[in-house]
Amino acid sequence: MKKNIIFITSIGAIVSFISGVISVSILTRNILQQKEYKIDKFKGYYYLLNHWLTLKQNEKFLETYFKDRGYNSIAIYGMGELGNHFYEEMKNTDIEIKYAIDKNASTTDVDIEIINLEDELPKVDVIVVTATFAFDEIYKNISTITDIPVVSLDDIVYGVDINEEI
Repeated sequence: MKKNIIFITSIGAIVSFISGVISVSILTRNILQQKEYKIDKFKGYYYLLNHWLTLKQNEKFLETYFKDRGYNSIAIYGMGELGNHFYEEMKNTDIEIKYAIDKNASTTDVDIEIINLEDELPKVDVIVVTATFAFDEIYKNISTITDIPVVSLDDIVYGVDINEEI
């Protein structure tokens, strides 16, 4: 009887140890995946901003992307840091910024109307998504409620030809 108790206790301890190792392993993997996601996100933002700065230094402007495609009015989706930089770049151009879409409208300080995605979207030529890392999910959400074309800020920044003559 004593041997059975020792055996069962030993098996219980081993199972508990293995469960703990598996739990810690899963938790560690999830933490690493979250960190890798953030690193990839910020790398993407770095490359985007670096290219955008290179365009500006070569006197190339994002406005040309819209003019080349016949877009005269836009909405900006996402008024975080990239959205605010994009707004500042575009606000004194011939491209009309009709409104912005942002779920955190109270934290944004711009001179245009801020609406929620749940609101009716006024007609514009194109919606620019500045939350580039979440573009696929945002595109999927927007395309279910409107037929307005949707582009990523990545498409715009990398779509301006740096070698084109002024």
